[in-house]
Amino acid sequence: MTLGRTLPMMGLPVVVVGAKVQGKANFCTVAWATMIDDEPPKMAVVMGKDRRTKDGILENKTFSINLPGAEQAAAADHCGLVSGHKEDKSGVFDVFFGKTLTAPMARECPVNVELTLDDIIEREGTDIVIGEVEEVYVDESRMTNGVPDIDKLQLLMYLSSGALYFTKGRTVAEAFKVGKDFRPK
Repeated sequence: MTLGRTLPMMGLPVVVVGAKVQGKANFCTVAWATMIDDEPPKMAVVMGKDRRTKDGILENKTFSINLPGAEQAAAADHCGLVSGHKEDKSGVFDVFFGKTLTAPMARECPVNVELTLDDIIEREGTDIVIGEVEEVYVDESRMTNGVPDIDKLQLLMYLSSGALYFTKGRTVAEAFKVGKDFRPK
């Protein structure tokens, strides 16, 4: 069966992008986020053209990528439904700042990434915002032996084409190990 020229159904990480806009924290939820490079570490998010959060990114040259857990589904969804141009979203999360002092992060989220702006690639309908990672913050209660624990993190995911939020299910295998002994038939 073919589905035509469309995006396939995919599980995507939900992230809440934070930026300081005219002195106030603002947050925007996106599901198009990825790692770009590991040395130096860089990440990117794809955002719509008219986003208040992007205004703050341009204003301060910093932003945050906050990874919500299952408990933050309603708050994250709210930040994606409501425009910062129409509503003040500075009170949605308990905000804290790190090294840059201008990238607001959401204390409720199990993982927070603080970034400095590297580049914005403008596309026809969206912009790709690339940042260099300055620091990663993880809730200590979500760690095991000093390492983030995926079962404790319960990071929020989005099923595209299905408009559903979900979290990690069962572990299938260990990456970079399960394929070592694989041989095609």
